[in-house]
Amino acid sequence: MDTAATIPETSEVRNASPPDGLKRNSIGLTGVLMQSITGIAPAIAALFFTQFVVSLAGLAAPLAYLIGVAVVLMLGVTLSQLARILPSSGGYYTYVSRGIHPRIGFLTAWMYVLYAPLAGGVIYAFFGYTLNTVLRTYYHYDLPWLWWVSVLVGAPMIAYIQHRGISISARFMLILGAAEMVLVLALGIWGFARPGPGGFSLDVFNFSKRASGEGFALAVVFSVQGLTGWEGAAPLAEETSNPRKNVPRALTVSIILMGIFLVVMYWGQMVGYGVNNLKGLDTSSVLPGLALARKFWGWGYVLILIAFFNSTLAVCLSTANVGTRMWYRMAQTGALPRAFAQVHPRFKTPTLAILVQLGLSLATGIGVGAWVGASAAYFLIDGLVLVLAVLFVYVMGNLACFLLYWRTRRQEFNVLWHLIFPVISSAALVYAVVKSFQPFPASPDNWSPVIDGIWLAIGVVVLLAMRAGRREQWLTVAGKALGEEDSGEAARYLEPETVEGS
Repeated sequence: MDTAATIPETSEVRNASPPDGLKRNSIGLTGVLMQSITGIAPAIAALFFTQFVVSLAGLAAPLAYLIGVAVVLMLGVTLSQLARILPSSGGYYTYVSRGIHPRIGFLTAWMYVLYAPLAGGVIYAFFGYTLNTVLRTYYHYDLPWLWWVSVLVGAPMIAYIQHRGISISARFMLILGAAEMVLVLALGIWGFARPGPGGFSLDVFNFSKRASGEGFALAVVFSVQGLTGWEGAAPLAEETSNPRKNVPRALTVSIILMGIFLVVMYWGQMVGYGVNNLKGLDTSSVLPGLALARKFWGWGYVLILIAFFNSTLAVCLSTANVGTRMWYRMAQTGALPRAFAQVHPRFKTPTLAILVQLGLSLATGIGVGAWVGASAAYFLIDGLVLVLAVLFVYVMGNLACFLLYWRTRRQEFNVLWHLIFPVISSAALVYAVVKSFQPFPASPDNWSPVIDGIWLAIGVVVLLAMRAGRREQWLTVAGKALGEEDSGEAARYLEPETVEGS
């Protein structure tokens, strides 16, 4: 049975914090909304990918982003339907476990490791790389070690903020996120006010102006990737007041706001650079946004560097929150060692999960950066590796939404939200990813399917080992949501014979 439909969200369930669990009602709508917005990383999404997306889609780059926004909005509506009935720090782990099967939920969370938990390390490194590019280009100082210093300084600082509690994290993200959006939006508006060669143009929304079919498809993929992070509100459900309302609102509002913001920013940069000078944008020795800011503001371009710095810290904090809360919930159910569910007695934060997240950030930031270089590492890990992993996660989430509502909440089933949106967004993601590998990318990007494939295979081996060792009690409780652990009824939402015979 579907216990989420039968257990009322009483004040006792909403307000009581378990002594060994996360602190409930720590943040409200604004806090959880900023979790999603900073997870998208406004400055990074608006400026880091500009050069690459324009090189792929040509003049139609904003149109590629607009299509990406439409796909992500459908994904957001789907996820909000799950978050409404299953508030849980497990996020996709809980949703897929409940909607499809706990083993698929485990694999979904396993693939999620290649998404949020791994994102931070290479972002720190890329910021250091970008800063050194500016110093080398404009001031002839070359500090090739700056990227790994950025990792060594940024990762521990974010881990400490995480450790101090979700309320402090939310305030930190609010301040940094608001600052970066204001600074970056000013640059986009300036581009419209002072257009380059070609003047103001609406051709950016003309499909016939795209560079090529394959390139445009890959640009859509990276546009979807540029918007990833919107789902970061879901794992904070157990620490959010009124999560059945505030989390779904945060998911959809963040996509709409940031979708409009990013389309305007791409358009404004291209107009400011010159729609007839896109080759110059594509071959710029520094990020086009920085070059444009220096052209418009002179020394004031440092404001965009500050926005980058803010965005780096905020997005790394947001993604770290997502990973640690997911591991916490998995440990609570027994899918991971219980130690991952231990929280600090004062700050109510998952201590071991935060330490593991710190280790992953340091390892990927320095390790992958040393392997392929800080710039290539960013596009490999936060590009194609992430895209393939998140494709699996999003499609499983879509399937879980359809199955959950069709099987257990038929009276609430909505053809548009629970069938059409999941099918269209899944098909669009699969098509775009397939097209992005035609032709197959060069090294090191060609390693992305290998990395994802090996990681998925390891996850299957872990499941087989747990089954062989008869350590599968977690299957009966993997889909618990907030409030259900208090009632004790959700532990049997799967029939015992289903677990034993699956």
